[in-house]
Amino acid sequence: MSEKSLTEFCFETLAKEVNLQRVSGLDDVANVTLLSGEYGGGIKVYKGDEAVEKVTLVDLKYGEGIPIPHHDNALSVGSEIFQILPDLTYKLPIWGINSVVMKDGNYYFDTDLTFGFDLVMDYEFTMKYLDPFDAVYKKFWNHRDFKRVHLDETTTWVRTYISPVFVMVTTRVEKVATVYELCAEFIKCWLKMSKEAEKRDDAFKQSQLKRIKSQYAGMQQTDRMGKVILKAYGQETFSKLMKAML
Repeated sequence: MSEKSLTEFCFETLAKEVNLQRVSGLDDVANVTLLSGEYGGGIKVYKGDEAVEKVTLVDLKYGEGIPIPHHDNALSVGSEIFQILPDLTYKLPIWGINSVVMKDGNYYFDTDLTFGFDLVMDYEFTMKYLDPFDAVYKKFWNHRDFKRVHLDETTTWVRTYISPVFVMVTTRVEKVATVYELCAEFIKCWLKMSKEAEKRDDAFKQSQLKRIKSQYAGMQQTDRMGKVILKAYGQETFSKLMKAML
């Protein structure tokens, strides 16, 4: 596996185009502890410029490993999340990628653009930004280093909000270079949207925020990995982690 983590790669790629400054006052999540008392990793949060509201890097560590029920109770030694949260006054999606690193070397991840507005109601936006991205999406969805995870293997809640460019696959830690290549393409796509993004009013921002908060609330209730993290860290730490994300 690469010496550089997923979050480090994504951060460095984004930082080439966006000025990012570390957000202070989040010491309670910078280093967290598992309920077992072991070191559990932590979260770093950065503030961007212009349309970038927040960039979050989550690197969780599970010691000798914790069982993952939806992966046949195999042991995971860590998980990673990288997320770009835009200023929701702009007509921009959130981009995020989540990984689960297994003790046996398997590597599971999914990535998507999360929209606070309805794509069905905005044909022009969809065709301008997502249709040209279709070739990239298909390249990685069918990449030889990846094994596709089909939508019927995801939870009902996930299927209610995923976008047309949602990717969920299984690979190996030896193949993370391909995962990083995918990340670079998604970040490139997001940056193109951000440079051309239309700034709206506060009512639009609140509308987007309402939809996204509803999605996150549902994730806390039904997301499979979320339940694993809750069990490993406890409610107090889990709530702090979720709050830092949005």
